[in-house]
Amino acid sequence: MIDSAFFTQFLKISNFFTLIAIIVFIGALIFLKVLKDKRVSFSQRMIIGLVIGLILGISIDLIGSSNPIFVDYGRTEISVWYGLVGTGFLKLVQLLAVPVVFLSIIKVVVDVEGDRIKSLTGRTFATLLGTTAISALVGILVVKLFNLQGASFAADLTDSKADFMGNIAAQSFPEFFLKLIPSNMTQVMSDNGSIVSVVIIGAMFASAIRFLKVKKPAEVAPFVTLLESLKVTINSVLTNVIKLMPYGVTALVANTIVSNGVAAIMGMLGFILALYTGVIIMLLVYVVMLVAMGLNPVTFFKKSFTTLVFAFSSRSSVGTLPYTLKTLQENLGVSGETSNFVGTLGTSIGMNGCAGVFPAMLGTLIAGAVGAELNLSFYVLVVVVVTVGSIGIAGVPGTATVAATVTLNGLGFGHTISSIGAIFGIDPIIDMGRTMLNVAGAMVSAIAVDRWDGTFNREAYDAPMVAKSDDE
Repeated sequence: MIDSAFFTQFLKISNFFTLIAIIVFIGALIFLKVLKDKRVSFSQRMIIGLVIGLILGISIDLIGSSNPIFVDYGRTEISVWYGLVGTGFLKLVQLLAVPVVFLSIIKVVVDVEGDRIKSLTGRTFATLLGTTAISALVGILVVKLFNLQGASFAADLTDSKADFMGNIAAQSFPEFFLKLIPSNMTQVMSDNGSIVSVVIIGAMFASAIRFLKVKKPAEVAPFVTLLESLKVTINSVLTNVIKLMPYGVTALVANTIVSNGVAAIMGMLGFILALYTGVIIMLLVYVVMLVAMGLNPVTFFKKSFTTLVFAFSSRSSVGTLPYTLKTLQENLGVSGETSNFVGTLGTSIGMNGCAGVFPAMLGTLIAGAVGAELNLSFYVLVVVVVTVGSIGIAGVPGTATVAATVTLNGLGFGHTISSIGAIFGIDPIIDMGRTMLNVAGAMVSAIAVDRWDGTFNREAYDAPMVAKSDDE
């Protein structure tokens, strides 16, 4: 170890563990680049990148976790360097999230016929919130299935986390939704956590454009053309960013494991297994929904695989949104209007993982720990609170914290927030599954709404997916 400020604080390479981890990681990136040059399909490289990330993260932690140098310095330094690639890639995707949401909402509201916009809105809310209600039931089920006890997850929250959750818990239901109404357009446009506000602004602009296209078509035409040009340009930028996804997935997965440590994961294994069981059950619910619609669920998961892998790795529904829309329109036969509308709203309404399964699990756990009577009335209350509270929860990393706080407050357990710190200690691990479920739910909901509206392209859904060496 080199005990110098230059190496420990500035360069962040002060020990053998960090140096080797960086060299191995660079080797992994070179290997993925070689696969790309050999025209290996994008989906296959995504799988390989995910596996490499898992192996890399677990190996580094198992080898170094017993060494104090790794614990005190190596873990942090490796996380910083891996984050340079992983978090850097995620930021590039999130950079496009707000303009994609804004332009998508404008396009769908402007293009959709007046009568259909009402039915589209109603059916979207019904489908997203309906699947959230089911996911809340699943959350209750897995707590009972694994016989989880709330007292087992007691631990102190960090001061910043406790303050953040306390501020949310102090808000009433109307106050929470009042904050979703934007008061500063430029501020909202600079914050990925204000997606609902961006949707509201986009809808206001779109409504004005619809009116002006009738009353003053000549004056508004240049603005509409500009918006269409912006959308095409942003999609082109997005395509170039998506080509980097296999490298980003490798870094994100490895960094998640290294940052949290295998020991911490094993210590909370019961809750992790319960949550991922909930995820699997909800995926089976989607299978049933697709079969009921007369669609092959294997086709859905095959075509959405790379999108779900990225959601799993990035832990951001908003960050995944551009690729979600692309997959819905190009591979799954969903019309542009429906995919833009449902896919966009699905990042902030009815997220089945972060705002469904997870908060329902916490609500049930806490209720049992404080001695509340767990009867049918309570479970109905949990489902209602979780479903209503899922409206307006932005799909960025850490979203589940807000959803859980809103749920606990709605159930009357807001004062117990500080007693479940252990669960939030392994939040990145469970957030990966939650986010994947969010995106899968939004995509299935988009298919359901599009089929309900009669605009679904069954032939495009059933068409074989052409393997590509790059996402072009």
